Formats: sequence, structure tokens, C-alpha cells
Amino acid sequence: MSGRAAGQTVTARASSDLLIDRERLSTLLGRQVRTTRLRFKPGLSTSAVLLTAGQDDPGWIQVSHPGHTDKLRKAVELAGERGQQVHVLQDGELTLAHGTIDTDPRLQKGLDALRPVHASVSEAVAAGRLSVLRYNPQRRLVLRRDVTAGDPLVLRVTAEKQVGVHASLRDLAAAGVPVVEPVRDDVRRRSRRVTVWPWFGQGDLATVDASVVETAGPAAGAALARLHGSAVAAEPVLDTVVALSRQVWDVVDLDPGAGERLHALTAAVAERIGSGRWATGHVHGDFSADQVLVGRDHEDPVRLTDFDRSGRARLAGDLGSFAAAELLAGSREGDQAWPGVDALPLTRAMLAGYTQAGGAGQPLTDPDLRTWVARALLTRVTEPFRAADPDWLAGIHRRLDQVQAVLG
Repeated sequence: MSGRAAGQTVTARASSDLLIDRERLSTLLGRQVRTTRLRFKPGLSTSAVLLTAGQDDPGWIQVSHPGHTDKLRKAVELAGERGQQVHVLQDGELTLAHGTIDTDPRLQKGLDALRPVHASVSEAVAAGRLSVLRYNPQRRLVLRRDVTAGDPLVLRVTAEKQVGVHASLRDLAAAGVPVVEPVRDDVRRRSRRVTVWPWFGQGDLATVDASVVETAGPAAGAALARLHGSAVAAEPVLDTVVALSRQVWDVVDLDPGAGERLHALTAAVAERIGSGRWATGHVHGDFSADQVLVGRDHEDPVRLTDFDRSGRARLAGDLGSFAAAELLAGSREGDQAWPGVDALPLTRAMLAGYTQAGGAGQPLTDPDLRTWVARALLTRVTEPFRAADPDWLAGIHRRLDQVQAVLG
């Protein structure tokens, strides 16, 4: 086991540095591992997904600084009550705790509702009865469950209660917005932290065959136009500028130089947004091609999914986030320039359908769209760090270079 000399200072970033160092972490745990989806609290702790080479089921890990191990003790206690084990070890002054999905401390209440059917999620994944679609430790778990006859089901387990999900999506569907609605079943009645969803489509717009884009892209734009024009009540979401300003301090804690650059670019984007007149309405809040499910021959052309960040806000934000996601997906090392909408086929097709359907967020000039693309890129500037990229700082600076290029 590695360690530090007695009395050596633990930096505010020590917990995340350990999780990013694959060789050091693998030595500590005695097997080849890596992490992703880091959530960093400076000087307190960092949590992440723990991936083990050769295994399909992810786990969780948290590294805590001295004096901040109370949540780790709670995790051990909750697991013990269920006959499970959380592994705890020490690396100098840092305390590590890790375990399987089943022992995730903040998901335990939701997982309890699944245990009558799946006593262990990890064992069910290993046996092929479940597969993990998405896992954000201590926040959310999304599983695919195959059934004997018919399409699979999707199980969504969250740390917080999923209040109002059925009603809000039902209202959107009634307003003509193509959405995926959860189904009601026994698991839902056992816990408000679990929802069950029908399987829809052949994949999302980001991954389907390019031949489908010609019809699915405009259909996605038309669906977004219906959402933007709906009269379904929605709570205001956090102001764009306020949200960006908060992120500045997060990056300052990671690296002051990167934080200073982010502050300047945030101010530039805030000025552009503040000087414009933007239509507001019901937004998706995290709109991108992977939030658009593409139907099979017997289904609707598309349906929208994942409305966790939905609310009332400036409509242009959805258009900018869609374009930004496609831009990032196609960016190569050193390729920072704004290529224009014509070089983004998904965005071009989506905007065509949006405009034809009378989307309330139109018309957007190229400078307008670039403002909102830059805003969306800023919200994702810490992704290299959260992905535990060993070269994360250079990755953040490349993201900032890209924002600067998009702003022009």
C-alpha cells in the first residue's frame, strides 16, 4: 500500500488525484481498475464509478479527506443491515470505501424495491438478466431488464423520490409531444425511487444508421417544436448565467488558471445572452441526439426521453445544446474552429424540422446559435476531469479554446 510521510499536507484535490491515478489505485485495490464520472468536493471527498478490467458490472468508490468519513461509515452501516459488505482501506490520510452497485448508500432504498425480484443487481448483471445502461453513483442507476416475451423494460432507480414523473409526461403526451412514458407496476408501488419504462425504438439519433437521419432528424426538430410550444406548466430552471457562474468556482478549485479563463469566457457569453431577446417556454434542458429515440417501422418516428432538467427557460438553450453535443462528438484533437451548421448533419436536419414545425425559438442567426453553442460547451467544460482523463487539465483548456473559437 502506498502512503504519505507523517504530517504531509493533504491537498484539496488529493481525493480526485488518487482516483485519476489508475496505477496507484489498482495497486491499492489489488486488481486492474479505472474510474469515471468523478464528483469532486474540494477538501472533502470524491466519488466515482469503479470499473474492473474484465467485468461487466460497475461499482462505486469514494475517497474521503481526514475528518470527512461520516458518509463512509453510513455506507458500511447500511450495507451491514442488508448482509452486504463495503470495503474500506486507508492510503495515508485518505480513506477509501468501495463496493458493488448493491451497496451504493444513497440508492439502497430504491434497490430494496428491486430485491424481491433481483436480490443482487451485480449478480443479475453477471448472469445477463440485467444490463447497466447508465450509472451515476449515489444519484441514479438505469438498467435494462429482458423479459421472456416482448420488448425489454428499463428500470430507473434514483436517490431522490421521482415525484410527478407520470403526471408531467402524461400532460406532455396529451399536448402532442412524443415522449416515453413510464408504466405503473408493483415495483413502482413499493418505492417512489423506482420507475419502470417500456423499451422504445431501434436506438438513439446519435447512434442509428446515417440513412435514418434524413427522416428522424427533422422529426426530432418537430418534436422539440411541439415541446417548446406546449402550454404544459413547468417550473423555472436555474438561470443560465447563474449556473455558469457557479461552475467557475468549481474549476478554480481544480486549477486557478483554468478557472480564470473560464471566468472570462463565462462573462463574454453572459454579456451576449444578456444583450439578446430570447423566447422562453417549456424546454427539455439537456437536449441532444442521444435524448431522441428513433422508432422502428411500427412505432412513432421519434420520442424524446430524459426530462430530468426540464422546466421553463430560454428556448434557444435546447438548440445550442444539441449542436454542441454533435460538435463535441465529431471534434478531433486541435480541431477547434466553428464549422457551421452545414458541417453538423444531425443539427442541420433537426433545425430544418424545427423551423418547418414553427418552433418558437426561431429564427436564430448564426451568431445567435453560436452564443448558445458556446454556453452549452461551457457547461461541459469539466468533462475531461469527470471522465478521469489523466490529461484532464489539457482537456479542459482545449474545451476553453473551442468555446473561444465558437464565440469568434
